[in-house]
Amino acid sequence: MSAFVTNAEEMIKSHPYFQLSASWCPDCVYANSIWDKFNVKNKVFVFDIGSLPRNEQEKWRVAFQKVVGSRNLPTVVVNGKFWGTESQLRRFENSGTLEKELTKIGLLS
Repeated sequence: MSAFVTNAEEMIKSHPYFQLSASWCPDCVYANSIWDKFNVKNKVFVFDIGSLPRNEQEKWRVAFQKVVGSRNLPTVVVNGKFWGTESQLRRFENSGTLEKELTKIGLLS
């Protein structure tokens, strides 16, 4: 098992709400705007790989694919399990259920 996989597992275990992200990724910017909109950014640990060298970004994405089954940016993990990407957030937002879904996972009270 690579050090990237081990570190990915540790990060996910250490943070109930986790997001694999990149500063250059428009979908990540959107996801972060949702955390800001609902004032929960302090609850979501965002691991931003955007400033890392390309080959290291790829190693992290492969590691997260092995750990949670997704290499997408962003990848949102809740309590150690893959929860979704920005497309999940957009679906909930477009259907008017985003607040309800964030409450279900404990981000909102």
